[in-house]
Amino acid sequence: MTQHTPVRWAVVGSGGIARRTVGDLRLCEDAQVVAICSRSRERAEAFAQAHGLPLAFDDFARLCASDQVDALYIGTPHATHFALASQALRAGKHVLCEKPMTMTADETRELGRLARAQGVFLMEAMWMKFSPAMRRAAELVDAGAIGEPRLLQAGLGYPVPPDGPARFWDPALGGGALYDMGVYTITLAQMFLGELAEISVTGTMRPDGVDLEQAITLRYTSGALAQLATSITTLIPPRGWLGGRRGAIDFKEPLFSPAGFKLVTGQPPAPPTVEDLDFPREGAGYVPMFRAVNAAIREGATGHPLHPVEATAEVLSIMQTIQAELAAERDARAAP
Repeated sequence: MTQHTPVRWAVVGSGGIARRTVGDLRLCEDAQVVAICSRSRERAEAFAQAHGLPLAFDDFARLCASDQVDALYIGTPHATHFALASQALRAGKHVLCEKPMTMTADETRELGRLARAQGVFLMEAMWMKFSPAMRRAAELVDAGAIGEPRLLQAGLGYPVPPDGPARFWDPALGGGALYDMGVYTITLAQMFLGELAEISVTGTMRPDGVDLEQAITLRYTSGALAQLATSITTLIPPRGWLGGRRGAIDFKEPLFSPAGFKLVTGQPPAPPTVEDLDFPREGAGYVPMFRAVNAAIREGATGHPLHPVEATAEVLSIMQTIQAELAAERDARAAP
């Protein structure tokens, strides 16, 4: 693949994520969307017709064998990611996988080893990290604009109706607040606060293992703290802020694709200086990530330095610990 060859994409899954993916990939001059894959032939053909795609698959193996596709965006329920990504990587396809990449850190690391062995690209689609606002915030923090980061707070949640998408409620699909929403807040904390030292959590988990809400505290080796909340039963505005010794960054909603942030700096007793920074969003917000991934694929990379596979695995390890603590808390409450 040359530096000027468009990456030919197929989207796996035909729901809302697939529609947004197709729309944003089409805003990238270095990409072509050529195929959709769904378990239902009827849904695949209807999606292809609605979006003008030349190829429709209801057989994932046939998609992986196609020489008309370079890369797959996997947008299926969480628990299916590992098997699908493994099959695609073995077939020599590049993979960008909806978050969370897998259900465990070990599975993610296994995929990373497979991608490197096959010489193909692999990344979790953590679009938040690629948003212009988040990248600029990271640059400012690295440059010392707010001093040493000390406290991060972030929340994300909304009441999902009982008859809502199965990915929230079905334990077999990885249901719960943590894997769908908590992955964002934990990734944000890991992005800014360094090496993790301690995890504490309280929340509510059903007997079947689906977590409904949690309040998480992460302590880092620097002494910095992150206070995080997610829920599928309660409205929590998608906000976050990071406080340092000389200033703060207050992200605008939504946290997972912020439209900008306020940079607050200064030392009392002088009044603070507030700089309001806005970053226009392209499409649904995935475009910067897709452009970065397309460039990495054309360069022959097996990952991206902004969101390497090991960073994904570390977040999954934290989420596994949180799930275990929530289960222990639930069982202790149920004990006579």
